[in-house]
Amino acid sequence: MFSKSKRVVGVLLAVLMLAAVFAGCNGGTGETSSTGDSGTSSGGSATQIESVTVDEMMADAQIAMGDEDNVTLKVWCPQDALDVFQKQCDAFVENFKEQGRTITIEVNPQGESDAQAQVRTDPDAAADVFGFASDQGLALFKDEYLLKVNLRYVEPIQETHMEEAVETAMFQSASDDKAYLYAYPEEGANSYALFYDKRVLSEDDVKTLEGIMEVCNAEEKNFLMEMGDGYYGCVIPFTGGGTLDLEDDLETQILNYDYAQIGPVAQAFSDLCSTSKFFKNESVNSTIVSGFKNGTHAAGVVGAWKIADIEGALGENMGVAKLPTINVNGEDKQMISIYGYKYLGVNAKTDFPLTAQSLAYYLSGEECQKQRTEELRWGPSITSLIESDLVQNDVALKALYEQQEYSLPQKNIVTGFWTPTGTYAAYVVDSTKEHDETTMQQQYDDMVEVIEMG
Repeated sequence: MFSKSKRVVGVLLAVLMLAAVFAGCNGGTGETSSTGDSGTSSGGSATQIESVTVDEMMADAQIAMGDEDNVTLKVWCPQDALDVFQKQCDAFVENFKEQGRTITIEVNPQGESDAQAQVRTDPDAAADVFGFASDQGLALFKDEYLLKVNLRYVEPIQETHMEEAVETAMFQSASDDKAYLYAYPEEGANSYALFYDKRVLSEDDVKTLEGIMEVCNAEEKNFLMEMGDGYYGCVIPFTGGGTLDLEDDLETQILNYDYAQIGPVAQAFSDLCSTSKFFKNESVNSTIVSGFKNGTHAAGVVGAWKIADIEGALGENMGVAKLPTINVNGEDKQMISIYGYKYLGVNAKTDFPLTAQSLAYYLSGEECQKQRTEELRWGPSITSLIESDLVQNDVALKALYEQQEYSLPQKNIVTGFWTPTGTYAAYVVDSTKEHDETTMQQQYDDMVEVIEMG
C-alpha cells in the first residue's frame, strides 16, 4: 500500500539521518528539530537530512517511530468528524501492527474552536494530536504547547500543501534562527462565502451587494451577515485596504489602517445595510439554516462548516459564490475577508513525540484529506486535491477557494482584535445609530484605540 522508495535531499547515509532525527527530538520538551529548508537544525548546526513523504514514513516503522513501541496516543477532532478520524487512526495502527509495532489510539470529540483553551487548562491531560483553527496558532506557539514539525516532513509539506497554509503555521521564537513550521495543515478552506437561494437570487444578483439588497428589499427576504462578530465584521477595514502585523513581542497588534480609505467603505456599508430592515446582523450559525428552510432568508455569509446543513435545507437550489463587491464612491470594490485554515498540532508534552508527529503527518496527507473531503466536505490544503474534480465540481468548496484570492490570512492577529472590530462593524450597519461623518470617525477611532491598547 505504501511505497518503500526514498527521496534524498542532499547526500546522507541513512544512519546519519536517523542520528540527526534522534538528536533533534527531546521527548516532550517541544524541541523536536524542524526547519523551513533542509539542512538546518533548531540547534543552529548545519546538517543535511533526508526528507520523507507520507508513503515513505508509513512504509518504515523505524522512520515513523524510532524505538517507540507500546505507544498510547489520544487524538482530538470535531464531533461530526469522529467516525472518519477513527477509521483513519485505525488504519495507522494496523499499518504499523503489520511491521511489529503496537499502537493504541483513543479518538475523542473536541471542537477546534476552543482547542487552545482545553490544552491550556491541562496540557498533560490534553490530546497528543489535536485539531485547531489558525487563529489559535499564535497563542499555542507562544505558550509552548506545540512541538515543531519533524524536520524530515517539512519539505514534502511545503511542496504539496497551499503556500499560505504552510506560512500561516510558521513562527519564530526569540531563540530561533528563523521561522519554523509548528503544525500540520489539515484543511485549506476554513473560511466563508456567500450562500444563497437560487430561486430568489440569480448569479448576476449576487455579484454585488447592491444587487443582493435590491432583490431582498423587493422580495422582502433577508440577507444575513453577522457583522457584530469581528470574524465577519473585518470585511469593512480589509475592503478599505487595511492589513495586520505584529510587533516583535508577538503581543501588540499593528493596524496598517487608513481612515481615508476605510471610512468611505464603512459609509457604503451603512448606506446599504442600515437603511434596510432586510439586512440582518444576527447569529449566522443559529439562524441561517432555519431561515433558508422557512423561506425568510435569501442569502447569507457563513463558513464551510455549514455546507451540508444548507444543502439539506435548499437542495439543488443552493447557490454559493465568493463575497460580492460593494460600490464605494462609484467604484466597485471586492469585499476582502479573513481566510483561515485548520491544523493538527502535536502536544509538546506527549510521551511519544516521534509517533505523534508521524500520526499528524499521516492525517494531514493526501489520502486522509481526500477521504475527509469526500465524507465531510472539508476543503483540502493539498494543491493537487484542490485542482481535482473532487473540489472543482463542488460549488461550495470552489467558491471558498475563489474567495481566498480576496482575503487576508488568519495570522498575526491578537485576541483583542476581534471584539472591537465586531463592535465597530455592528455600529456601521445598525439602523438605530447615527452615521454622520463625525460619529463615524469617532467610532472608527474608538475601535483602533481599543485594539492598539491590547
